[in-house]
Amino acid sequence: MIIKIDATEQERKAAKAAHELFTINAILIHVIGGLGLIKLLNTSMDIAIGLTIVISAMLIIYTYFRTKKAKANDPYLVYLHWQLSLNRYKILIAAYIFYFLITSLGLLIGDGGVSSMDGTSITGSIMTLLGTVPLFFAVLISAVLGSGSMFNAGRGEIDQTFAQKHPQ
Repeated sequence: MIIKIDATEQERKAAKAAHELFTINAILIHVIGGLGLIKLLNTSMDIAIGLTIVISAMLIIYTYFRTKKAKANDPYLVYLHWQLSLNRYKILIAAYIFYFLITSLGLLIGDGGVSSMDGTSITGSIMTLLGTVPLFFAVLISAVLGSGSMFNAGRGEIDQTFAQKHPQ
């Protein structure tokens, strides 16, 4: 059940900031940044995904410390939305771990010297794509969740069970 918390316009804008950062991470960093690295700078898919994950990790760390600061200093609505944004990163983190496990598995399996016509490892390419698909879906889900939460934050709304689970 969604509850509405009385908040000023400024507090609602501050609450939206957490989800704006989350959505920027999902769309600009992962989708546009990843494609830009691959197409414009001609980097490999592994390097592009690795760089986007590193940048995303920095934003996750920032969100973690900003949430701790919000708990101590900001209004309750702002804190709740920073906490919600931090919790939503679990989806991306799980996809990162899966991606790294699958690509590492590709390195362990090896390919016995078999490579494609362009010289890349067939096993490595398959494992990279196998790890990338769940990561792509996690990014899309994150973008949808972030935009919906941005709407709720702008209206001063939060899930009641989430608010009960995270007192200030």
